[in-house]
Amino acid sequence: MGVIKKQGIQNTLVIYTGIAIGFFSLLFIQPRLLSTKELGLVRVLLSFSSLLAAVLPMGSPNINVKYLPKFFNPEKKHHGFFGLMMIFPIVGIIIGCLLLYLTKNWIIGFYEEKSPLFTHYFFLVVPLAIYITLIYTLNSYCNAIFKTVIPSFLNDILNRVLLIGLILLYFFNYLDLDGFLNGFVTIYALQALILFIYILIIGRPGFIPDVTYLKSNVGFRFILRYGIIVSFTSISSVSLKFLDSIFLAKHNLESVGVYAIAAFIALIIETPLNSLERIANSKISHHLAEENHDEIKKIYFTSSRYLMLLGGILMVLVVTNIHDLLQLLPDAYRDGEMVTIIISVGAFVNMATGINYPILMNSSKYIWGSIFLLVLLITAITCNYLLIDVMDLGILGAAIATSFSSAFYNLLKFFFIWKHFKMQPFDRKSILIFFILAICLLIGLAIPSFGPSVVTIMVRGAISASIFILLTYSLKIVPEFDSLIPFFKKHRLNN
Repeated sequence: MGVIKKQGIQNTLVIYTGIAIGFFSLLFIQPRLLSTKELGLVRVLLSFSSLLAAVLPMGSPNINVKYLPKFFNPEKKHHGFFGLMMIFPIVGIIIGCLLLYLTKNWIIGFYEEKSPLFTHYFFLVVPLAIYITLIYTLNSYCNAIFKTVIPSFLNDILNRVLLIGLILLYFFNYLDLDGFLNGFVTIYALQALILFIYILIIGRPGFIPDVTYLKSNVGFRFILRYGIIVSFTSISSVSLKFLDSIFLAKHNLESVGVYAIAAFIALIIETPLNSLERIANSKISHHLAEENHDEIKKIYFTSSRYLMLLGGILMVLVVTNIHDLLQLLPDAYRDGEMVTIIISVGAFVNMATGINYPILMNSSKYIWGSIFLLVLLITAITCNYLLIDVMDLGILGAAIATSFSSAFYNLLKFFFIWKHFKMQPFDRKSILIFFILAICLLIGLAIPSFGPSVVTIMVRGAISASIFILLTYSLKIVPEFDSLIPFFKKHRLNN
């Protein structure tokens, strides 16, 4: 747990710094310097590219985490595992680009009437998808060798700072729309290049696979089978983040822009989970390789409790302050209030169930993880189609579809791990956590808006957070409070 705690803290600091930058961009840059249509265009280009990039790696991100522990040997450059791993995205990019070329006209046909601006720039999907594919693959390699902080910095800080700079150049007419969008793609190209150089310097990669070692320890056939299975289901895990925007774009780009801002606010709740999974994923893979199930149970149980606490208070702060927060944005974005609330609930369920995905996908039962991801994809497509296209609920329908699909998928993983691995992360203190969060939520909702929105948010947030800390400490939910906060430690000793 030492490595997990250290890099988890570092990742959390990096990610929350990125969140602060993202919030600045969200509140003061993007809504004011970009129109809802331009913001929607960027979001849809990113959504299409990210969905494509979920398949193009041919499972290489998951292959890194699952199989690198079996090759792990820095002195021997991990037996050339890096070179073996890079074969998968290269082949996937070639096949994927060919398929996209053959289906391009069919895809464009869905959007040319309501979103012609997107179809005009559809050609940018290919290079953007390639760069995101490389980022996914290289990030996972860094995670597998426990080098997670720099990739986090590139993704959560550098990427957002460069985007702000790009938007400013566009707003002050140093760039036209073509230049702005090409610059947006270039940001991802730069991120992939820096990651590759970083791995060359730090990761000690081997480019020539040790065929003898491969045959005697794993076998290429098993890696290939795993990669193919995961490559077809990876799109399911990514789909939840981007399918809603793709469906909304069939109606207009403006709604995508509003939805993107509202959903971004809610998804901040999942930040601690994303931080923890980046390092815990590889750690769990190593423990499974060593058949150290006790340590896996410890990680699962501890992660769920802390993620439930962090995700819960973030959900309370978001839900109770969303009305005043949206008052800081242009009027067009105020329709996103219920969107944020609904997605916040789904994000909290994801947090509360802990790091179940790494446990399932790195185990011998990974095929069930793929099946559940397929169920997620079908559920998300069905819900988005019914709620957006059939019932015409717009951004509200997209939020319901996203939240329901996320909760259903996490419950499937939770019950499967409980049944087959005899692990479940909840106990009596989990009920107390729900009790604490319910009290904080009710108190936060009871505090009316007054004065400037910023003042209301600060006062309401401070009151809710103070009550949360007091109750968490009083009910002894977190034993580490005594060591983390000197005042509490002294108080305990005196009593």
